[in-house]
Amino acid sequence: MGGHAQQGSDKGAAFMGLIGGAVLVGAILYGIVIWTNGKFEGHEAEKKAAVAVSVSPLVG
Repeated sequence: MGGHAQQGSDKGAAFMGLIGGAVLVGAILYGIVIWTNGKFEGHEAEKKAAVAVSVSPLVG
């Protein structure tokens, strides 16, 4: 009718795009978590040092 020939299914390409997109989003999220943990790593050390200093006069 419209002059278009029957073509095969493109489910394979769609699933590859879905899986590839999911892997890409997962990699981006993993990178954000690693980057954020690196940023806050120094904050935890400062907090532990402050607690150790404030507790030591009470113990000794």
